[in-house]
Amino acid sequence: MNSLRTRTATTAIRICRRHASSSAKATASKAAASASTEPLLTKKRESLDPAQNKDKFLVGNPHPVSNLRPVLYPIPANEPKEDRLFRERCERVDAFNQNFWVNNNAMFNKAKAEFEEKVRATNGNQPVTTDELSVFYKDFLDKAYERQLNYNKQWWIENIGLLLPAAKAAVRKWTSRS
Repeated sequence: MNSLRTRTATTAIRICRRHASSSAKATASKAAASASTEPLLTKKRESLDPAQNKDKFLVGNPHPVSNLRPVLYPIPANEPKEDRLFRERCERVDAFNQNFWVNNNAMFNKAKAEFEEKVRATNGNQPVTTDELSVFYKDFLDKAYERQLNYNKQWWIENIGLLLPAAKAAVRKWTSRS
């Protein structure tokens, strides 16, 4: 068990270091790219007011806790029953995801803050190292395994459940064009 934990911790450290290195490179390349595309940014943007865009999908900024982007689905004036059922099912799946990730990430952030506080208290207020954090991440994932497994099962059920309403809406659109 200890060798597995050590290997997992070592792998997590490598991933953290690789991510930090690639993030720095990505930031530098984005800065160079934005300088070359400056004139493109002067184009007039479409209005982001939902009242003016009832016929478009609108995607918002990431939620501060769940990190999911909310989606506003278009609701046409004479929305057919099949389209309405599909849209409502999509909204329900989105709400399910939002609820799970808000709760999961809140638990994670709270546990991480408590862990960092405990480690700083024992290390004399020294910053928490990636080695110490990798042990925390492994422990958190081990404890959350059952919850994540249940979420994944339900997520698959919900997404497979979208197939029939989507097919009915698509068939209705195809047959109405004929």
